[in-house]
Amino acid sequence: MHFGFRFRALALATVGLCLAAACGSTGPQTGTSLLTSYKPVPGVKGGQLVYSDWEPVQDLNVLSSTAATTQEVASGPLWASLWTFDPQNNAIPDLVSEVPSVANGDVKKIDDTHMDVTIKLKSGLKWSDGQPLTTKDVSFTINAICDPATGAASQTGWSSIASVEDKSDTVEVWHFGPDPTGKRCGLSSPLASGIYASFISAMGGAGESPVPQHVLQSVQHADWATNSYFTTNPTATSGPYMVQNFTPGPAAQVVMVPNPNYAAGRTGAQLFGHAPYLDKLIYKIYGDKPSQIAGLKAGDSDLGLDLIAKDLPALQGISGYTTVAATGLLDEFLTLNLGNHNGKPTIFNGDKALRQAIALAIDKNTINTALVGGIGKPMNGPFVNALSPYFDKDIPAWQRDVAKAGQLLDGDGWVKGADGTRSKNGVKLAWVISTTSGNSQRAAEEEQLIKNWAEIGATVSVKNWPAGQFFNDYKGGGILATGNYDMGMYANNWSPDPDSWCTTVESGQIPTDANPSGQNWARANDSQLDTLCQQGAQEVDTSKRVEIYKKVQAEWKDYLPTIELYERPDVFTHSNNFGNFAAAVNTCLATCNAADWFNTKGKS
Repeated sequence: MHFGFRFRALALATVGLCLAAACGSTGPQTGTSLLTSYKPVPGVKGGQLVYSDWEPVQDLNVLSSTAATTQEVASGPLWASLWTFDPQNNAIPDLVSEVPSVANGDVKKIDDTHMDVTIKLKSGLKWSDGQPLTTKDVSFTINAICDPATGAASQTGWSSIASVEDKSDTVEVWHFGPDPTGKRCGLSSPLASGIYASFISAMGGAGESPVPQHVLQSVQHADWATNSYFTTNPTATSGPYMVQNFTPGPAAQVVMVPNPNYAAGRTGAQLFGHAPYLDKLIYKIYGDKPSQIAGLKAGDSDLGLDLIAKDLPALQGISGYTTVAATGLLDEFLTLNLGNHNGKPTIFNGDKALRQAIALAIDKNTINTALVGGIGKPMNGPFVNALSPYFDKDIPAWQRDVAKAGQLLDGDGWVKGADGTRSKNGVKLAWVISTTSGNSQRAAEEEQLIKNWAEIGATVSVKNWPAGQFFNDYKGGGILATGNYDMGMYANNWSPDPDSWCTTVESGQIPTDANPSGQNWARANDSQLDTLCQQGAQEVDTSKRVEIYKKVQAEWKDYLPTIELYERPDVFTHSNNFGNFAAAVNTCLATCNAADWFNTKGKS
């Protein structure tokens, strides 16, 4: 997430199995620009491009990092995925010759608890060092993901695989089946069925890129996070580029040069079927937003990422640049820690009425109009509009209700004192809100929220963190992952399936020493959500899934492990000589098509 970018569950044909129904389009996304299907044009060779963000990059760990800044360079430019997603959330092939589906025979339901998925790699693929890229690398990576010692960002979906069968260097079958032991790949309880309808969104896409067996097979999984392959020098990559030089930190820079073997096995492919066009691709971190915008104005950066609505006035009128904004699978929200902080239960733990009151007090409309330029959309449930067909359109628009919030608190035993602050059983109604430091937009949102909560008798203070520390993984001591917070505020780019949301609230996804890849940072523990989410993941009929996830949304709104604020517009500014830029507002992060990027000026 620059926002957190969690490939937790990282819908059918475009997003799922489509075993029982034909797959349809997810529909166009809405925003100040329309997100279109991906139709790249042939590029010209030569030249370089610089793309930028402003928050730190600490490493290049494509498997473990949850930071968007890491994934903006790791996933797409440096490592290829089995498949990825276009701006309309359609799955498109990358390392595979075709995305598995029932229609092409690659997905077969064996019975009510078993299914097989056949992975067909393009023939002749190579790593940048010239070694063959085969199904052995895919199997090797799956084994690593399933080992808690690796600290993979997500194990979602992989626990449903009973076995992997390598039929050849290019053909591999994933045998999905139940696990009566409850010991497979991060499971916290036995798995009754191996059917996993969301495998397209969660497995094989961005952030689940194969890594080279010939480089890492001698490295213990526990040492991957500190190994030079992921920290400074990935010696073999599968994406269009490879690292020439990497300097980590708040002024990070990744200088990339063409992967000489990228085109191997790809010639003639409909997408990504050519050698990279650029002589050099540079990813530059500016350290703060004003410096990044200044870099765009000076022409030092050809593409600015992690820009938001508040930046639009400063971005207007940059000569030779185009600015676009769009909404999609991206939202800004609050995560409430329902577990322990500093060894004792948080104020939100076990108090649903309090959580509901806190939500009702928020003036989401003012946040959107005053702080987001009116181009976001206040949310009244966990899913975004772009999650078609699962978004429940019958949920009414958000309405603030301070009076009802007060009534809930009164009934819950929170009594106002002389100073206006409420207390209950000697405990003050007070907590700490945390987000990424150095972010003026988030600081303004915190200020607005604190004012809103003061109206209902709550005293809220602020403790913000550097993005790298805030979003680090469990093993790395990340604030959110380890539960070292009361309330966190951030945004997330989601995969195009509702299970992507579910994995953030399922009790089996709570991070622990035994399950460090758990994605439930809220420490939510609601049996009804668990049951509904499991039903949705194992249901292959689209219409039935829609009904299940409507119930998920209703239960989520009642239980409230998170409070959604607004669908967040993603803003991009790019030079007019930037070829094949695609404004994807999903886990692609607008970088997964880096193979197609070119400078229209070429060598000139």
